[in-house]
Amino acid sequence: MARLTISSISRFVGGFQGQRFFVGIDVHKRSFSVALLRPDGMVESWTTPADVEAITHRLTSLPIYISAVCYEAGPTGFGLARSLRSAGIKVIVAAPSRIPRPVAATNKTDSLDCIKLAELAACSKRG
Repeated sequence: MARLTISSISRFVGGFQGQRFFVGIDVHKRSFSVALLRPDGMVESWTTPADVEAITHRLTSLPIYISAVCYEAGPTGFGLARSLRSAGIKVIVAAPSRIPRPVAATNKTDSLDCIKLAELAACSKRG
């Protein structure tokens, strides 16, 4: 998963201004793995340092409507949840025991986790 620039994220959301996006964030002490799920099902993911204010600013500065952000419950996500909620973004906290896991342990990566969390956010809005 590559580190993306603001311009590459802007190109990814281009043409979808004002449409509903879903975000999944795999939160760790030193880094966040972020997945942005577009209305057409395409996903862009990246890793960023664990800076709550920076990720909140990056997400709120995009010309899109973020319907929900989903992250896995744990001690490192409380500050992120508070920051996103104060910015007016709906936050869904997923219980780790309720998130489907791949059968093989080698298939579990932060990039796959954040994509799965974005998909769960999208499903929660439909159901």
